[in-house]
Amino acid sequence: MKTIGKIAVLVAGAAMTMGNQKCQQQAAVPERALKKIVDMGSIKSSAVNFPGGSFDFQFVANQQVYGVLQESKDFVFKYAPPIATAPLTSTTNANGDTNLFNLSKADSAMMKASAVEAGKTDSYDVQYAQTAWCMVNVPQVKIAGSVNSFELIGGGGITLGFTPAGAYPTNGLASAGLNLQFAQLDLSMIATRPLSSTVVAASNVTSKQTKTAVNFSLNFGAFSVGPSAYYQTPLATVSKTALTKAVSGLSDQLKSEEWYTRVMANHDTHLIIVGGTDVGLEPGDQLLVYNEEYYWEGEPCNSKYLGGVASAGAAVAKIEIDSVGDEISRGRVIEQNDYNAVIGAKVKLFKFHAADYVPPAAGVQPTSSSVASTSSGSQTVASKATGGR
Repeated sequence: MKTIGKIAVLVAGAAMTMGNQKCQQQAAVPERALKKIVDMGSIKSSAVNFPGGSFDFQFVANQQVYGVLQESKDFVFKYAPPIATAPLTSTTNANGDTNLFNLSKADSAMMKASAVEAGKTDSYDVQYAQTAWCMVNVPQVKIAGSVNSFELIGGGGITLGFTPAGAYPTNGLASAGLNLQFAQLDLSMIATRPLSSTVVAASNVTSKQTKTAVNFSLNFGAFSVGPSAYYQTPLATVSKTALTKAVSGLSDQLKSEEWYTRVMANHDTHLIIVGGTDVGLEPGDQLLVYNEEYYWEGEPCNSKYLGGVASAGAAVAKIEIDSVGDEISRGRVIEQNDYNAVIGAKVKLFKFHAADYVPPAAGVQPTSSSVASTSSGSQTVASKATGGR
């Protein structure tokens, strides 16, 4: 009986431990983070020489890096800038689905609905400040890279590819192909400020980190025709791994960089900002809006950018996201000071919505309030005003 009692106690204790572990697992909800908007420059690389021809590895690397960025949890890139043409020369109307914006069909409908609701039926031109509109198209960082070496190692020590010292000779190689045993790649990537080209992060992936056993027969003829054959070989995994490691290295270094986006349109009670589900925004998230002063060598948005600073004092507005599109979001102005947010104004995260947040019913107006600061020290809107400047 004593033995049975001990077994019962042990079983009960094990059950309690498993229950506690389950509760801990349920409580470990991943912390939300917004993806930084980046622009992808080019990946530079030498060609891989074969007997009687060469393979354009630079083309392959540039194709693969976009897939790597799409899979990234920290970055999002745009194929086209949000504003397609300079608004001061545009004759577009306020429908949001004209040539002024590069928007998806769903985002165009969202922009149009917001404009109609705000009574914006005239040209968008009057809403843009020339010193700021082009900032809408500027990503947070620009990424570029260089393949320093790509070595294909065959039996007997035969090696193809290139290093910083130059390309490996192809003399004496059979024109049919080569049995490869290993492949290794050295890659460098940097992230820069788009307008100043200042380097803010740099990452290098060495050949030692990427050396991979591939063990396959390389057909020179197939590779000379085009890149399609490359993706069918283990070499594609080697280059993708290197790109993924490099992008991850940049991400780690940029975690200290505060996320931000830009105001794309001002509809009085609402602001349209760049970034939607693509960056991870959700209804109920609150953001602060800051007008900035920009310095140019000549004509604003059409000359060398010399720098910019946020307006002194508090943010000009606080918004709460009420609609999230593919690549844009709409936020209700819940606080505002004496100045209106201009197009291109910088938008920073104030706080994510609470776990129990319930979106308000349609037609519910936000409550105005006047708050100078929060207990966390984040600066918010200093006053509320019905007008603007």
